[in-house]
Amino acid sequence: MGVRSAVLCLLLVCGALGLTTPSARARLRCYACSFARPCYPVPTECQDDEACGISVGTSDQNEVIERKGCLPRAQCPLPGHATYWSRSYMLRHQCCEQDLCNLATSTRQLPSLLLTTLVLLVTGFTWGGRLLH
Repeated sequence: MGVRSAVLCLLLVCGALGLTTPSARARLRCYACSFARPCYPVPTECQDDEACGISVGTSDQNEVIERKGCLPRAQCPLPGHATYWSRSYMLRHQCCEQDLCNLATSTRQLPSLLLTTLVLLVTGFTWGGRLLH
């Protein structure tokens, strides 16, 4: 095997193992939408130092807002602050590192009656199925 073949083989192996330079890798893609409701998330490409994120804000009146998009990785564990429609909100961020991983919404937005009904139905079907056998 010649030197040229060895170099090509090495490049092929490095590429397969993901050991190429960061600029050769595709950038992370995330869903993005503003605090507006309803949220119609649009895929967007992040910068190299960003992760996908969901920022959930809570006001003093317990109003909840949510935004999706690319966030600087250093910002992910830190609380934040936002002003939306003249109200102040404390933000917490949930970050993830896979393409389009930030589609989910917070479970806090589900009405508690709906959630309770679903749990009762699943429990009823589980216990009812066992009792019939």
